[in-house]
Amino acid sequence: MHVKVMDVSEERIPSLAQAFLRDAGFIATNTFSLVYFVYLVVTHQYVDARQQTDTLPGIILTYAGSGWFLLEIITMFTNAKRRAVHDFIAKTVVVNVD
Repeated sequence: MHVKVMDVSEERIPSLAQAFLRDAGFIATNTFSLVYFVYLVVTHQYVDARQQTDTLPGIILTYAGSGWFLLEIITMFTNAKRRAVHDFIAKTVVVNVD
C-alpha cells in the first residue's frame, strides 16, 4: 500500500514503546475480554457466546470496543494528517512511501 509508520518527526521508525502504545487500546479491550471469558469458564457460567454480552461486564466490554473504534474514526477524519487516537498516544504518523 506504499505506507510506512514513522515517529511524528517523520525522521525515524517508531521505538518498541511507541509500537506498543499504538496498539494499547486494542490490547486493553482484548485483555479484559479474555479475562472475563476465562472467569465465565472457570466459574461454570459460560453457556454460549450470547451470554458473554448479556451481562454488565459483557455490555461494558462491547461498548468499550465500539467506542474505541468510533473515537479512532472520528479523530482520523478531523485532523490534517489523518492521525487516529493511537497515533496521538504513540506520537506516530503514517506516511506515503513512493
